[in-house]
Amino acid sequence: MGKKEGKSSEKDEPLFRSFEFNFNQWNIGGKLIFISTVVAILSLLLPWIGGDAETEIGFLQGTSIFLALYIYPFFILAQDKSMSKIIGGISAGLGVIGPGAFLYYLSRDMMIRIPEVMDIGIVIYILASIVLFIGVMKYEKYDRYGKEKAKVLEKKKKRKMKKASRGKPCPECDSPMEYEREWKSWYCKECEKYRD
Repeated sequence: MGKKEGKSSEKDEPLFRSFEFNFNQWNIGGKLIFISTVVAILSLLLPWIGGDAETEIGFLQGTSIFLALYIYPFFILAQDKSMSKIIGGISAGLGVIGPGAFLYYLSRDMMIRIPEVMDIGIVIYILASIVLFIGVMKYEKYDRYGKEKAKVLEKKKKRKMKKASRGKPCPECDSPMEYEREWKSWYCKECEKYRD
């Protein structure tokens, strides 16, 4: 039995593809995921914890673990696959809640209020996670392979239509004949005769 033409299922797709960044081809969700990931990485280059604590960049304060929450949405985007809104939403939600919990426990240990501990890096990271959540909810797969396949099928269809419109050749002059439905017969314009 032959395989049906048309949409290929997710099971037919390879687990890993080459990463391809088609920023202009992504929908608004894909663009938001990409931008929020870049902003989250940049936020780790800024101080997360300030106040009376030593002010260091996020990477040195052990906050790089929060980047793990961006792996799933970014991987799905770069691989051009369908995304589970639940898993992506949980990742983005933890990106908002995680740093808040981190600040809470840190401020409790240092016995100072959260606003006194919080610095610009963590604020930017939390905002990036909110943007990530919106991006995950609006994300739609850009099917780069499906569009290429559709182009090929369209070309084949056009070729078939040309052949069909040309009609079968006349047995005497070999020019294309037209089928006359009314007379249920082929007509050759060159010979000006009906043929069977």
